Amino acid sequence: MPSKSDAKARTSAGYAELVKRLLPPDGPDPAMLGPFVALHTQAADRMLQHNQEWLRFTADRITCDRALLANLSNPGDPAAIASAWSEFFSGAIDDYSALYRRLWGQYAEEMTAAVFDSQKQAQDFIMTAMQGGGFGEKRHATPV
Repeated sequence: MPSKSDAKARTSAGYAELVKRLLPPDGPDPAMLGPFVALHTQAADRMLQHNQEWLRFTADRITCDRALLANLSNPGDPAAIASAWSEFFSGAIDDYSALYRRLWGQYAEEMTAAVFDSQKQAQDFIMTAMQGGGFGEKRHATPV
């Protein structure tokens, strides 16, 4: 049975060969570059959407934190302080739970749809690579 290091070496060698094919000395192969960029652009867009959602949530939580500090900055009745503290943490737990449910719901929906899209794009990419002479094709700046 091959070791993990053997598999990693083969994967790394395959990736290095792919990069050579995409970025040969005389420029990228347009037939290969388009599908490759499309795969990565789609993933980057999804990541950006989730990061924006997380940043919106963080900004809202910071606003709530500031409100708690304002309530606690005027110490008075210990019961009022305990109530404000309890209300804050209860709200925070509810907010985090809702965020995680929403984000994981989005991930599940996107993954269900995106898996099929990604598989199709990967198949197109591989077919383009094979039709172009395979990963080992040698391209020259001048015709040979």
